[in-house]
Amino acid sequence: MPEESKIFLSEEELPKQWYNIVPHLPKKLPPPLDPETKKPIKQEKLMGIVPKELIRQELLLGGYASKELIPIPKEVLECYRLYRPTPLIRALRLEKFLKTPAKIYYKREDVSPVGSHKPNTSFAQAYYAKKEGAETLITDTGAGQWGSATALACKFFGFKNIVFMVRKSYEDKPY
Repeated sequence: MPEESKIFLSEEELPKQWYNIVPHLPKKLPPPLDPETKKPIKQEKLMGIVPKELIRQELLLGGYASKELIPIPKEVLECYRLYRPTPLIRALRLEKFLKTPAKIYYKREDVSPVGSHKPNTSFAQAYYAKKEGAETLITDTGAGQWGSATALACKFFGFKNIVFMVRKSYEDKPY
């Protein structure tokens, strides 16, 4: 009998928390850089760009430094139900090729509405931005998946979205 190669979770088994890897890292992460000065960005400037709750999570403020699990808001969980849970696929041929006793799995994130894992983040970002009163999200995209994920999230939370294609991507696609 061959080993199972796919794992499917039920909707009830969807994670209710995000895992925060930062408390387990061997050293502190460097601060985010200001795109204009290339120096660590000042918190006030960051707060004009990014929702405050995401800054607290990212910069480990308000008790997040030691918090391993962060609750996923129910509004974001509802958005995830559009395409989650995605299947875990066991890479049996890769295991055989590597001659490893390890069990190797990969996620099928291409089954999301935009064909990638990006809505996992865009829904949360849009949720926190809406909660803080944002009316429009502005972002850039290269191949288009991030722009699509942001547009989808904005539609779910009922606000405007402006997506710019990055110059390099635009120049690489003369058609």
